[in-house]
Amino acid sequence: MRRLPAALLYALAWCVLTHVQTARASDADMILAYARALRAFNPHLSEPRAVRWAQTVIEEADAQALDARLLVALIAVESNWRPRAVSSAGAIGLGQLMPATAGGLGVDARDPRQNIHGVAVHLRGLLDRYASSGPAQRYTLALAAYNAGTGAVARFRGVPPYAQTQAYVRRVIGLWRRLAGEAP
Repeated sequence: MRRLPAALLYALAWCVLTHVQTARASDADMILAYARALRAFNPHLSEPRAVRWAQTVIEEADAQALDARLLVALIAVESNWRPRAVSSAGAIGLGQLMPATAGGLGVDARDPRQNIHGVAVHLRGLLDRYASSGPAQRYTLALAAYNAGTGAVARFRGVPPYAQTQAYVRRVIGLWRRLAGEAP
């Protein structure tokens, strides 16, 4: 099957998620809208699996006081919602958790639901770590640390000068803004 261009996928997911947010949809409608967005990123997801993961994303986002669209964006950038993704560095699963990070969080990175939980808890911890920064800088630093590690962010006193990390932060924040219906 031919893959759709990323811009088209992002546009489709944006339409789904911004509509459900502004429509004040019921919980079931919101879960189905998120499931459609996940399937836009990974068309190979079955509808039942996408629904389960969408429900998990919403529950974990609520539990960690995060915007669920941020979790959707982060995982879309990390793995395109492919549960068996493994990076060349050894990061595993939907949120590309490193084995040591997953172990520290007490999750099995290969289990999609646990991976989503781990991503949410890890991101919440990073946001708390950079809470003294301004709101925009806080998210930028947390995402840079998610990608390059807290040591690199500390060493460079901000986003490391790694092209990959800088592009990663821009992609996650840009997609999050599009999913939230904001101008890029």
